[in-house]
Amino acid sequence: MSRNYMIAKCISVGFVVFSCTAPGFAQQRVDEPRLSPMLFGETEKERREKIEQEKAEQEEALKISQEQDKDMQTLDEPRLRPLMFGPQSLDEYDDPNANRITLGEEDDNRGFFSALNFLVPETTNLSIGVGPVYEPDYFGSDDYEFDVDPQVYVKFRNFLFLDDDGFDVALFGFSGFAIGPTLRLRASRKEDDNPALQGLGDVGTTFEFGAFAATTFLNRFAVKAKARHGIKTGHRGTVVDAYVTALLFRTDAVSLSATAQASWVGNNYADAYFSVTPEQSLASGGRLAVFDADAGIRDFGVSATAYINIFERWSLNPYATYTYIYNDFAETPIIRDFGDRKQFRVGFHLMREFQFNFD
Repeated sequence: MSRNYMIAKCISVGFVVFSCTAPGFAQQRVDEPRLSPMLFGETEKERREKIEQEKAEQEEALKISQEQDKDMQTLDEPRLRPLMFGPQSLDEYDDPNANRITLGEEDDNRGFFSALNFLVPETTNLSIGVGPVYEPDYFGSDDYEFDVDPQVYVKFRNFLFLDDDGFDVALFGFSGFAIGPTLRLRASRKEDDNPALQGLGDVGTTFEFGAFAATTFLNRFAVKAKARHGIKTGHRGTVVDAYVTALLFRTDAVSLSATAQASWVGNNYADAYFSVTPEQSLASGGRLAVFDADAGIRDFGVSATAYINIFERWSLNPYATYTYIYNDFAETPIIRDFGDRKQFRVGFHLMREFQFNFD
C-alpha cells in the first residue's frame, strides 16, 4: 500500500471511533455530577448560588444601615423597652431611660412611676389609666385615706414627654445619655387637707422650671436627676431629685422594677412646707411650736412596680412605695407631733395605650 492510502485509512478509522464515542462522552458530561475547578470557570449552579449569596448580603447590609439610622434618630429619655402592652425581648432593647418618679405636691406619688417609663413601648403616643390608691393625706401625715389616682402619659417622637412628674424635652442625647429642660406644675397644699395643717395657710400652686439629665447602662439600670426652681407663686424654692431604677424581672406576662430615690430641697421650699412662723404658731392656737427648717436632704425612699399584661394594649400595674423623711425635716411639729416620718403608698392602675400616626 502506498503511504497516502495508509494515512487516509487511519483518518477514516479515527473519525469512525470519534463519531461513535463522542455522543456518549457528551452525555456523560451532562449527567455526571462533578466539581468545576476555577480553571474551567464556574458552573450554572455555582453562578446562581453566587447571585443568591450576593443578594442576601445586600439585604443584610441594608437592614443594618436602617437600624443604624434608627439608632441615630432616637433621642429619648433612658428607658427599657417594655412588656407592658405585649412581649418584647431584651434583644430589642432600644435606650432605657427616663424614670417617672412622682414627687407630687405632697410627694404622694413619689417613686411609683420610676419604672413605667422603662416599660412603656417606644411607639406609645398616649397612655391613660386610673385606679385606687391608699396614701397619707399630706406628705408627713399619719392619717391615710383612699383616693382615685388618674394617670396620663404622653410621648412624642422620643423627644417630648409629659407625665405626672412634669414636661421634659430631650434636646441632647448620645450613647444612652439625655439632657434637656424640664417643667412641672406642683399642686397646692391646703390647710384644710388635715387638721394638723390648720393655721399654716395654703402653699399655692407652683410652676417649677429646671433641667434633667439621665443615662442608662447594662440594659437594666437607669440613673436620672432633676433640678428645678419654683418660678411662680407657691414655694419659690429649689428641689433636686435623684433616682436609680432597675429592671428586676421580666417574662412575657409580668415585669417587675424597683427604684431608690433621694431629694434635696432649698431654704424657700423647706420654709414653705416644714417651717412654722410665730404668726402660724399663734394661728394654730399654739398647737404647733415655732420651727425653722433649713435646706438639706429631705428624704430617701424605695418603690416597686409590677406590670401585668392583660391584653395587647392593656395592663394592670400594682405598686408600693416607702419614704423615710430625713433629719431635721422630721422634727417639724407638723410631722413630729401630728404625723409620721415613715410614709407608705399602695395602689394600682389599669392602663390603656393609644398610638397615633403623626407622619
